[in-house]
Amino acid sequence: MIFVSFVTVLGLYLGLATAATHNTKHLSAPVYQSKHPILGQSVTVPKERLHKTANLSYRVAGKRYYPLQKVAEFSQTGSASFYGGQFHGRRTTSGEIFNKNALTAAHPTLPIPSYARVTNLKNGKSVVVRINDRGPFHGNRIIDVSQAAAEKLSFVRAGTAQVRVEQILPSADQVVQKNQHQEKIYVDLQEFKDKQAARDYLLATTRHLKQAKSEQTASLVKVKDSYVVRMGPFLQQNRAEAMKKMMSTTAI
Repeated sequence: MIFVSFVTVLGLYLGLATAATHNTKHLSAPVYQSKHPILGQSVTVPKERLHKTANLSYRVAGKRYYPLQKVAEFSQTGSASFYGGQFHGRRTTSGEIFNKNALTAAHPTLPIPSYARVTNLKNGKSVVVRINDRGPFHGNRIIDVSQAAAEKLSFVRAGTAQVRVEQILPSADQVVQKNQHQEKIYVDLQEFKDKQAARDYLLATTRHLKQAKSEQTASLVKVKDSYVVRMGPFLQQNRAEAMKKMMSTTAI
């Protein structure tokens, strides 16, 4: 059984930007409250119309990226970097002008525009940023925040930090309140009669999920006389079904 790279399917980006040249700055950021609903606090962000072209698939350095087409539940952990004076005043993927002093960020696949909370896992500091650019496209970095955001997260001197990135939904306080009472959802990817074939599929799936920096994991479950590779957990059924559909297109 052959796997086409899951990172390509889950990937991200508009051909306009590159890791070194994504321009960025927005002069008048919308007003929002930066308290986080996961911590029992309120968050209010505007619901904005998604950009017509900034969310199309794109290719960078031979890799194709597929931005998410709507603002939805999303969480990932990985390395963050920041950009500042060198790009100050340049145009971002969204068409806005980059302002190193605004709380904005570049992400490979989160919708443009949308909002995300970035938390420094070392010191617990967090900040809400507006996603208006694409990148970064090197190493294992998952997000490029503005210099102002990096200062609030206290990693300007270090240059990078391990962070958690969480999409914030419009009216996120109500959404999280409902999700707190929801059961975790798992989806079955493939069923096998042969245990070794199931193990091989499990290893390949796990590898691709890690490459894609997904919060979900894969496991092997014995169901009567068969072996099922299962993925999860999810909090929303539509998200679970979307991920299952993506995974089904990666296997031949």
